[in-house]
Amino acid sequence: MKRKLAIVDVETGGLDVSKHALLSVAVLIWNGGAIEDEYYTLIREEDIVVEDEAMRVNGLDLSVVREQGVTPLQAVNEITAMFQKHDMRRDIRIVAHNAQFDTSYMKRLWTLAGKDFNKTFSFRSLCTVTGALLLEQAERIMLPGGSASLDNLVKLWGIKLDRTEGHNALRDAHACAEVLRKEIKLVGGLQ
Repeated sequence: MKRKLAIVDVETGGLDVSKHALLSVAVLIWNGGAIEDEYYTLIREEDIVVEDEAMRVNGLDLSVVREQGVTPLQAVNEITAMFQKHDMRRDIRIVAHNAQFDTSYMKRLWTLAGKDFNKTFSFRSLCTVTGALLLEQAERIMLPGGSASLDNLVKLWGIKLDRTEGHNALRDAHACAEVLRKEIKLVGGLQ
């Protein structure tokens, strides 16, 4: 039996989860290769700490984040409601490109909301970077420049990803879903 997965992408104010704000989050419900639902929001943390370089990369406007962002508790409640709608109640597996990073920020979101991350999510995640590196090691793919970045993988497989306005969690989550689809196909699944 294939389990439903939560494909996650985040945009942040920097790389240090202990101090840099989570600015946006996207979650897709993946069921056997099909995207059944999606969620995207800006996150309005109480104290928004960012670095200039991160803001240049993600292209987000902090005034828009402050004005349109939801609180961490509201985001967690909305994501949890989506999981319940799809009968995903516990032990939900996260899939992300660089899963360790995205999962660490999802833990931050749950903590800021006063919720227990471990009561919702599996302690195991799937990482499309690791998948690409394994496929390269098995000589199933040749990574451009040896890099398994999302930008390189979308180029390798001709996946559409618009970066003209910076990184976007929802667009990146959809690109990650397509990368996952390609990786699963290469290991013999998703006929």
